[in-house]
Amino acid sequence: MKTTRSAIAVFMLFSALSTNAHSSMQANEELERSAKDATARYAQSTKKPMPEVEDYAYGIKLDVSKLVYVSPNVRQCGSVNSMMSYEDSKGELHMVRYLVNGECINSR
Repeated sequence: MKTTRSAIAVFMLFSALSTNAHSSMQANEELERSAKDATARYAQSTKKPMPEVEDYAYGIKLDVSKLVYVSPNVRQCGSVNSMMSYEDSKGELHMVRYLVNGECINSR
């Protein structure tokens, strides 16, 4: 009986973890799509080329002259991707992907 309960507990734990991983991936995909759409509209309206997405690494110097887009906060536990689009001091358009902590509702 103990073995059955343990097996059920382990199964439930792994099911919850895989569901959370799937929803995190889905949230990241939606955020990236929204950022790319907003940046594409801006690039088209200003007649600038659409930038490639750069992954932020600690220590990279960002030359932000004009902020174009920032991803909204995500109500999800754990780390999620966030996106920022901006123009630098030369007027070139950039898009950066970085990690943030989601707003975990159950963290109280």
